[in-house]
Amino acid sequence: MLRVLDDEAVQRTVFDPALKQFPNAFRASDPVFPSPAATRAWQTARASALAAVRDGVAASPWAEALVLRGSVLMALWFGEEAREPGDLDFVVAPASWRMEEERTSGLLTGVAEAAEARAAQGGDGVRISAAGAVCEDIWTYERVPGRRMMLPWEAPGTPGGWVQLDFVFGERLPEPPERITLPAGGVLYAATPALSLAWKVMWLISDMYAQGKDLYDATLLAERHPLPDALFQEVFRLSDEWPEYGRTRVEGGDLDTALASVEWHHFAGEYPRFAGREAEFAGRLRTALAPTFATPAG
Repeated sequence: MLRVLDDEAVQRTVFDPALKQFPNAFRASDPVFPSPAATRAWQTARASALAAVRDGVAASPWAEALVLRGSVLMALWFGEEAREPGDLDFVVAPASWRMEEERTSGLLTGVAEAAEARAAQGGDGVRISAAGAVCEDIWTYERVPGRRMMLPWEAPGTPGGWVQLDFVFGERLPEPPERITLPAGGVLYAATPALSLAWKVMWLISDMYAQGKDLYDATLLAERHPLPDALFQEVFRLSDEWPEYGRTRVEGGDLDTALASVEWHHFAGEYPRFAGREAEFAGRLRTALAPTFATPAG
């Protein structure tokens, strides 16, 4: 678990199911400093570091092999309404690319070097060290293998930190990704809003540790984008993550069961404004997804 190197920074520990194979399956939350101005300065610098990594990937030869999903994509779609993005999540394409292949090392090295080069072009003083990258294996929602790479960054007036990148292998996409234009003009492949929503709901239903962030994200997505039943069921078929053995269809009752055991307190610990609002978001998600579950089988 990598922390900010500042004795005055307060960082909570947050459970991370992608690290459940380790004895200490926790990550550090964003730091809070005694001075609110220092906290804001760190957050601004971290956002710049994230953007440098994102834009570096878009400008690299590896962009064709990576499909963006997760909090950075949510921020591009929803702006300030989205969670503060803290990492970059990519699905490696094609799905036949195995994590243990030699080209995986080239992918990670190439992405790190592209991020370093992009940050060096910026005038805000944020710098990224490709040589300082730290990598480890992860399991995303207990389903597919992946590699996590942590890139150290530094910026004037802050203790610096780490940009986290997760690369998932073997994830089959039930519909093609779309191309999304980034604020700086670069282009990345990205999961569609409907597929992002289908994944979020699947994780809520099938994951052993259903997370509050997935409930929050799913609610935002569902209230703006319809979820076709055919796509929803296909996501479960491809992953073979049915709620019960022998099932071949997911129903609204499965979502109701899942929403009764979401680990909301970890999410609210990072975002105190959402404390005590689990039932609200669960209700909003049920309402938004009612048309999906009303679709007749077959």
